[in-house]
Amino acid sequence: MKKQCFLYTCIVLLAASLLNGCKKLIEIGPPKDQLASNSVFLDSTTAEAAMIGLYASVANPNPGNDLGTSVTMFNSMSADETYAYAMNYYDDFTNNSLTPMIYYVDGLWSTMYKNVYIANSVITGMAESPLSESYKQRAAGEARFLRALCYFYLVNEYGAVPLVLSTDVNSTTTQPRDNVDAVYDQIERDLTDAQKVLPATLDIYGGMRIRATTWAADAFLARVYLYRGKWQLAESMATAVINNPGMFSMNDSLNQVFLANNKEGILQFVNGISSSWIANNFVPSSFSTTPKFVINDSLYNNFEPGDRRKTSWVGYKSYGGINYPYPAKYRYMAGVGAVEYNQVLRLTEQFLIRAEARTQQSNYIQAAADLNSVRLRAGLSNTKANDKATLMAAIEHERRIEFFCEWGHRWLDLKRLPGINNPAISRADEVLSQLKGGQWQSTDVLYPIPQSAINSNRNLDQNKGYF
Repeated sequence: MKKQCFLYTCIVLLAASLLNGCKKLIEIGPPKDQLASNSVFLDSTTAEAAMIGLYASVANPNPGNDLGTSVTMFNSMSADETYAYAMNYYDDFTNNSLTPMIYYVDGLWSTMYKNVYIANSVITGMAESPLSESYKQRAAGEARFLRALCYFYLVNEYGAVPLVLSTDVNSTTTQPRDNVDAVYDQIERDLTDAQKVLPATLDIYGGMRIRATTWAADAFLARVYLYRGKWQLAESMATAVINNPGMFSMNDSLNQVFLANNKEGILQFVNGISSSWIANNFVPSSFSTTPKFVINDSLYNNFEPGDRRKTSWVGYKSYGGINYPYPAKYRYMAGVGAVEYNQVLRLTEQFLIRAEARTQQSNYIQAAADLNSVRLRAGLSNTKANDKATLMAAIEHERRIEFFCEWGHRWLDLKRLPGINNPAISRADEVLSQLKGGQWQSTDVLYPIPQSAINSNRNLDQNKGYF
């Protein structure tokens, strides 16, 4: 008990020390207590507390929403998944009418750069620490993994962003935006570096799936390679994860997919406030008349007859004689304990990554087999797709249903995929212009750079379409 209290105190002190240097992200002066920050890494107990503090910063909804909940909520409205019921403050996402002054846009940017700063602090602190080389390398690898995660969402939500890799805030207060390829190159470097030093088993984490392993790096690299069109590498990384059935397997029951430490999970985040902060946002309480977020008809009607995911992952709230469907992948709300963990990476994605990568390499038979692995679990028959065009359409559909309201997958897919009827435009233009009409503009694929960041850094420019 004393050790737990000490660790908690260390986390609080560490956060107070590090966050002095990131309250305003890349626009503020250096930490006031640099010595205190450095001294954290002289002792194994406080150094480990620093790592726990980094995960807590990424995963916990304090004071707002954690990263996973934020991108899940915001991106589901920006795309074609949900709309907020009777919550006007979210209408700008649904209507794709965001401005640089929107609090939530600023908060998402701030959350990710805060975590980047803490990760940089851990990487720097470990390099100068007297602790064992094996521990320092592993801890720095975890920090690089989490930095890559934040930059992945920064570059996908905002486009070109400043690539901040140090804790020397004075040198970054005027840093311009780095191009998208440069950010992705750094994401790949961080993940490949982490891949070499992260543990290959869960033993060191007590069998829990709540911290990064080499398999998490493999799985995330598979996604990054897919997004960058590196098909063979994407297939290779996904295969490495799939071919480890001792650690990972798809749950037969869809109701188990989001439970803590289930074998489908490659990496899960622990929410320190309640069982699942996503459930607290999506699942209506017994006192609610309607859900906070309602599933769009375009998504709801896209489920095939007999799809078990509709039965297991969609809830209903009746009001005024209407059953409003809402996302119910996570069901356990505050006060029930750690029943569910936030699935950051799960095995099913690796099958669909490999299916897409194989399709792009004209390996249609094996691509269909991967797709069918996911469909079988959902209670569906084998796909009839058998060439590039039909398989790509089938994979997009499967990703839409499998990952709805989950870490922004649909929003990011719409932006990265070419149009089916017109490959010269994105699927976002093709789909959302039909769904949202004049509310949609091509420039809406990127969120605006927060005005507060531009005001503080004269070298930051705004995304097109915003003023």
